[in-house]
Amino acid sequence: MNVIISYLDTMFSTYPQTPRLREAKAELQGMMEDAYTSLIAAGHTENEAVGQVIRDFGNLDEVAPVLGITADVTSPSDSAPEPGSGSGSDNPAPAIARYPAVTLDEAQGYSVAQKRIRSRVTTAVILFVLSPAALISLSVAAETGVLALTEGAGTFIGLLVLFALVAIGVSLVLATTRETAPFKRISEGNFSTNPVVTRWADDQAEQHERGRIRALQISVALWILAPVPLIAFSLLLEDSPQSDFWSVLGVVIVLALVATGLGVLLPHTWASSVAETLSHGSRGKGNNGSDPDDERSIVGVIAAFYWPLLTAIFLAWSFIGNAWGISWILWPVGAVLFGAIAAGSDAVEKYRTARR
Repeated sequence: MNVIISYLDTMFSTYPQTPRLREAKAELQGMMEDAYTSLIAAGHTENEAVGQVIRDFGNLDEVAPVLGITADVTSPSDSAPEPGSGSGSDNPAPAIARYPAVTLDEAQGYSVAQKRIRSRVTTAVILFVLSPAALISLSVAAETGVLALTEGAGTFIGLLVLFALVAIGVSLVLATTRETAPFKRISEGNFSTNPVVTRWADDQAEQHERGRIRALQISVALWILAPVPLIAFSLLLEDSPQSDFWSVLGVVIVLALVATGLGVLLPHTWASSVAETLSHGSRGKGNNGSDPDDERSIVGVIAAFYWPLLTAIFLAWSFIGNAWGISWILWPVGAVLFGAIAAGSDAVEKYRTARR
C-alpha cells in the first residue's frame, strides 16, 4: 500500500493542492485500495496487485471524469514551455532525461530475476571458496601417510577436483545471464529513475532488511571464528605425528566456515541490491554511461577474480618453488581476508548510498 500512496502523491504533486483535488485524491485512494484488496483476495501477490492497480488507475487524465475534476486538471505539458525556450525566464529548462524511466513492471521482473539467480550465484561463490580444499588436504594426507596414496596422486586428484569445482561455478555464473538478459538496461543503469519504482524497491528492501541483518551477523561471526580450528590444531597437536595433516585440516575448516558465511549472507542481499540499483539509474554517470561508484554485487565481483588469482599464485609457488609443505598457508590467510572484504562491502555500500 505504501507504493500506491507514493504513486498518488506523485500524480497530484504537479497540481494545486485545492480542497477539491485533495478530496478527489482521497476518493481515488479509496478506489485503489479497494481494487488492491480485491486482487489480494483473488490470490494475486502483493507485487502483482500493486502493478495492476497502478495500470488501472494510474492515469489521472483517464480517471478525472470519474472523479469530476476534469476542469481542475491540466496536463503540465499544456502550459509548460518547450524545452530550451526560456519562457521569459533566465532559468534554463530542465534537461530531458537521457534514458526512458524504468517502469514498475520492469522493476518487478528484474527483482524476480535477481531473487531467482541468487541461489546459483551463491552456489558458485561457495564452490570457488571450497575448490582448493581437496588439493591441499589430499596432497598433505598422502605425504604424511594418512591416505594410501602417493604424493603425486594426491596432488593430481586435488587438482582435478579444484578445476571441476571452478568450472561448475563459472558455468553457474554464466547461466544467470539468460535470466538477466531481458533487464540488461537496468543492470547497466541505462534508465531514469521513477519515484514510484524507487519507493516500491525501498519498501521491498525494508521488508527483507531484518533477515539480511541477521544473516550478516551470523556470517561475520563465522568469519571471525574461522581461524580458531586452525590455531587450536596447530597449538594443541604440534607434537602429534600427523601435526601437518591436522594443520591442513584446520585450513580446510577455515575455508568451510568462510563458505558457510557466504552461503548464509548472499541469499539475503538480493532485495537491498535491487533497491540500490533501481534508486540510481543513470544519475551521476559520466558521458560514457559508466558509474565510477557502482558497487553492485561487490562480493560476487571480487570472488570472480579473487579465488582464481589465489589459486594461480598457490600453484605457481608450489610447482615452481616445490613448496607444497608451506604454500598451503595462502588459503587460511586468503580465506580470512576474503571474509573481511565481504563483511566490509556492506558498510561500503551503506556509506556510498548515504553520500548520494
